[in-house]
Parts: sequence; structure tokens; C-alpha cells
Amino acid sequence: MHPTSPQKSTIICMIIIMLSGIFQVNDSIAQDTRRWVSDEFEITMRTGKNNRQSIIRMLKSGTSVELLEADNEAGYSLIRTGSGAEGWVLNRYLLRSPPARVRLPDIESQLQRSEENRRKLASELRSLQQERKELQGQVKTLDSSGQDLQQQLNRVRQLSAGAIQIDDQNQRLKQRAIDNERLLEELKLENARLGSRSNQRWFLAGAGVIIAGILVGLIIPRIRWRRKSKWGEL
Repeated sequence: MHPTSPQKSTIICMIIIMLSGIFQVNDSIAQDTRRWVSDEFEITMRTGKNNRQSIIRMLKSGTSVELLEADNEAGYSLIRTGSGAEGWVLNRYLLRSPPARVRLPDIESQLQRSEENRRKLASELRSLQQERKELQGQVKTLDSSGQDLQQQLNRVRQLSAGAIQIDDQNQRLKQRAIDNERLLEELKLENARLGSRSNQRWFLAGAGVIIAGILVGLIIPRIRWRRKSKWGEL
């Protein structure tokens, strides 16, 4: 292949360098001896430092090589391929980082992983949003239940207050009933005593009447006998 013009090569190199700078991780890469053939075309690896030297082989774009020596004045670098072949190539065709077409599969893989992660995160986000809605519904339900429970509690308190009043009334009524029973027992005892006294009075009255009748029965015949005796003496 015929080399491109210096101006075009310079522009291509500038573009490649700009693209390469985006994907550089740190400055230590600049000290690495690893180089890559430019992704624009195939380059020649020669036995010497000029284009008159014999071509050892053609290196495809993206081929990884090891830098052995760099001659900036001649514009050539001595490299070694992965198979162990050594030769000279133009400096401007070597890159300090993999060219775009080499990194493209990795970039696509990273993009694919990023897309998968994005989808996964989106799915998790939807799940979280759904859980949030469910939790909000549960909170509303709990609020409603809490209001119902508060109303029930107020009702229980009211009933409890009423029950306490009723219990107090029952206690007072029970005490009154006990007092009434006690009073009734006392009245019964008093009535029994009064009845006993009345019976005694009636008994004494009856006994008095009987005694009086006996006395009258004993006295009257004697009076009559005395009168007859007096009349006989006359």
C-alpha cells in the first residue's frame, strides 16, 4: 500500500490520539512498551528504518506489538509481534492505547452491561415504586384502623365510665338492701317482742278474769249462807 500524505497522516494521528486519550485510565500507560497498529489501514513491517528495506510482513489494524526501540529522528520503531517476528514500522502508525475498532467490542459489551444494569435498576425502581404504593395503602388502612380503634376506645371509655357509675349504684343499692334486711329483721324481732307482750297481757287478763270468777264463785255462796243463817235466827 502507498502511504498517505503527511498532512492527512497528521490529521488522522491527531484524531486517533484524541480518541485514545478518552479511554486512557492513567498516565502510567505512556510508559508501557505495548503498542497497537493504527486502525486506519495495514502497515508494513520492514527489515530497516526506511521504506526501501524489505517488507517482513503486513500488520493489520489493531495488532498488538511490543516496542523494542524507538528512533525519533528516523521516525521508525523496532517492534516485536506476538509470534516473535521483529521489524521496523513508522512511529506515526503506532498508538499508545488500543484503537477504536479493538476497543469497540469491549465498549459495546460495557454498553450492553450498562443497558442490562439500567433495565435491572429500572425494574427494581418499578418494584420499589409498587412497594411504596402498597405501603402508602397500608399506611392509609392503618390510619383508618387507628381512627376506628380510637373511636372504639372512646366508646369503651364511655361504657367503662357508665359501668363504673352503674357499679356504684349497684353497690349503693346492695347496701340499701342490706340495711333494709337488717331493719326488717329488727322489725320482726320487735314485732315478736310486742306479740309476746300482748300475749302475756292477754294471758294475765284472762288469768285475772278466771281468778276473779273463782273468787266470786267462792264468796257469793258464803254470803248467801250467812244471810240464811241470820234469817233462821230471827
